[in-house]
Amino acid sequence: MRPTGSTRSSVTYLALRLTRHAADIRAALAGTGKSLFIICTALLVITACSHKGTSAKPSTATAATPQSGADALIISIEEVRRIANYEELTAHSHADLRHPPPGDLNAPGPCRAAGTSDLTFASGWIEFRSAGYSGVTDEIRPGGMALVDSVSQAVAIYPDAHAARAALDQLEASLNACMALHDPKYTFNVDKPDPATLRITDQGWSHLYRVKNAVLMSVGVLGIEPAERIANTVLDAICDRVT
Repeated sequence: MRPTGSTRSSVTYLALRLTRHAADIRAALAGTGKSLFIICTALLVITACSHKGTSAKPSTATAATPQSGADALIISIEEVRRIANYEELTAHSHADLRHPPPGDLNAPGPCRAAGTSDLTFASGWIEFRSAGYSGVTDEIRPGGMALVDSVSQAVAIYPDAHAARAALDQLEASLNACMALHDPKYTFNVDKPDPATLRITDQGWSHLYRVKNAVLMSVGVLGIEPAERIANTVLDAICDRVT
């Protein structure tokens, strides 16, 4: 079931040309600027967008591995489907990461921190876990066009609450420095709805970060409306698990 608020049919700027290499994507979309940036940052933890989706259930090997503290904070695909009212969301194994992915090396330095990347969570974390669920069409021919509906989440656990807060403060400084560049490709909005939460918003995209105790959490929603409500609900669910 596709949610009635999905922007897949109406937000044309989310279209991207799916090819085998990232360089080909950038070449195909040369000149789209901001649109490509939004897609890339939102999909940094959904790197399997052109591959078959994997089952939401863990493999036997995964199931036999004891859960870490970070594992226990990730919201299941079934729960995210319910929150987003979007049954077509599919889990992708390539989004299941234990280290933050590298940011876009072509982005200005501070702008690499937007979304989910190695600069988002700074250094010093002791556990990391991310997961990504998307509604990208599985059957896409090379050079075809696809729109993205996705929900991503990531958590990093630090040695103590001070280190987690410092990571959020560093992220805020990076995003503000990015905004100060006035680069037309990075004109998203950044604000703090409360002292523990940092928010990035743009058309059809909401990305939230929150610190609680020794944990820095991240949730991004792209192409599914209401994006901010969905992101907040998933973030609240993660936050409720932090003790």
